[in-house]
Amino acid sequence: MFDFLLGNDWLSAIIAFILVLIPAVFIHELGHFTAARLVGITILEFGIGLPPRMLRLGIRNGVEYTLNWLPLGGFVRPMGEDTVRQMGDDALADDRQIAIERGVKDPKSVNQVSPGRRIFFMAAGALANFVLAFVLLTLVGLIGIPQITGARAIVSSALPGSALTLAGLQAGDVIEQVNGAPFATSAAALDAIQASDGPATLTVMREGSSEPLEFTVDASALTGTPQTHPLIMGIAPDSPAEGAGLQPGDIVISFNGEQMPSREALQAITREHLDETIALAVLRNGESLSIELTPRSAPPAGQGAIGIEIASAALTGDFGAVLQDGLPQQSLQPLPLMDAMRYAAERMWAVVDGMLSLPGRLLQGNADPNELRVVSPLGLSQAGGVFLQESIQQERPSIILEYVALISMALGLTNLLPIPALDGGRILFVVIEIVRGRPIPPEREGRVHLIGLLILLSLMAVVLVNDILNPITSLLR
Repeated sequence: MFDFLLGNDWLSAIIAFILVLIPAVFIHELGHFTAARLVGITILEFGIGLPPRMLRLGIRNGVEYTLNWLPLGGFVRPMGEDTVRQMGDDALADDRQIAIERGVKDPKSVNQVSPGRRIFFMAAGALANFVLAFVLLTLVGLIGIPQITGARAIVSSALPGSALTLAGLQAGDVIEQVNGAPFATSAAALDAIQASDGPATLTVMREGSSEPLEFTVDASALTGTPQTHPLIMGIAPDSPAEGAGLQPGDIVISFNGEQMPSREALQAITREHLDETIALAVLRNGESLSIELTPRSAPPAGQGAIGIEIASAALTGDFGAVLQDGLPQQSLQPLPLMDAMRYAAERMWAVVDGMLSLPGRLLQGNADPNELRVVSPLGLSQAGGVFLQESIQQERPSIILEYVALISMALGLTNLLPIPALDGGRILFVVIEIVRGRPIPPEREGRVHLIGLLILLSLMAVVLVNDILNPITSLLR
């Protein structure tokens, strides 16, 4: 239905902006608005986006609803305040008169309610974002959580004239089932084929479509058992591997005569023989070769001691095919309501814990540089476009729903930071008032919030330029 979005990054980003950011901002401001109603604070304006004003949507129950030009957030304007500060007594009196003319009885400004009620009003936007995230993640649980149902075996190579080649198998095919049943590894797929002893059917994915391949297995003629070995996927330039003549597709059978059953075994034994000449027995197109080389103790950044990219593969001479472990197969398993709610709470805690632990990991040098990137609304929309396309391709709405939940949580947590102009900065001033026993003069607090807002807008402009020049989508694909 939405296939027209696939491959259209800009259109996907625009739609993701509408689906992701606008609901998160709206819910945030709705939280403030609802809390204001509960604690008796009079709201004169509910704005989507930041000024200047684009459109006046109307007045209802004393509140003016507006749409503004800068799509960087939103706001509610309580009586006696503008977007960054409290106004003077004359302006407060004018606002009070406006509220009365709109039918509001006993209008009150933010400072006319108790500090506790003010803190609740200021924190309510973030609380609303958390509620939205919880609801969306619960819905994700009810739709279904991906569960691994089996493995995939990628045909790395198939020898001409071999049993599987004669049955129609080709290099690049992906085996998903053997005789209608899933399997755990590529070696298990070969085991299942050998155990057929008669007609066998492989479910193969080729060029996006699934088709069955049928052939007959003669168990009495089988002589070998499936073996797992490291498979060379790539060769680094100017590396010992390139100098020795190793090639992508080579299978490492042994290292100095010791059998190599896995990539982990090869990596471990290589570290024990750095700067030593070693002998590898490799299998290439069914032919055994012996290759000597010297693993480096100080390889260039991004390269290993030998200079190879490796994966695990299974093979047996009886079928003449090398199978590489592919991505696992998954299916969605819907959760009962209570389990879905528990899933939502655990996912939310994992996100919060990751964000709260980031400063510590940064100080320890353990943080991923990508985690430190500040993203503008454009970058969030770009990433949202990617997740939206994945949702469409995989027919899994939970992908974009999880992203909306994540952004809603991030918006809530960010606004709680004790930074001037943010909700957390305003809460900090209330806490200082409670400690001091008297409020900070409104004009002084207003100047602090104005400076904070200018700094935030300047930072946002820099981040926006970075998202244009270095799209975040390059980190996701």
